[in-house]
Amino acid sequence: MAAEEIVKLMKGGSRLPSQAEVEETYLKKYDKAYGPTYAVLDVLQKVFYSSNGAREAFVELCDSKYVQQVTFDSYLYKRVQGNNPLDDLKLLGDTIGCLIKGYSGAKPDAVFSNPVESQKRI
Repeated sequence: MAAEEIVKLMKGGSRLPSQAEVEETYLKKYDKAYGPTYAVLDVLQKVFYSSNGAREAFVELCDSKYVQQVTFDSYLYKRVQGNNPLDDLKLLGDTIGCLIKGYSGAKPDAVFSNPVESQKRI
């Protein structure tokens, strides 16, 4: 996608596009095409990577054949795939159930602090 836009901007090699030109043409199309996918991934990260209980719920959900198929199709087609609305509703119910189960049984996250290592990275 980026290469196609740069070729168009170069007008047959007669000019070199600026960084701003590339960004305003390519990024708009990229965001339109893939923005929803990244939005879903952002929500998944915020929900399922927030604690041990949430991570346990995520692991349990990944055992589902439907989750595996939707994940595979989404990677294959580069778009979030909503295959079956009824299965999506079932997945929502399973997600809520797994989160409740995960939060109720998981140990709380340990407090992590490593000021010495943090100072080395600054």
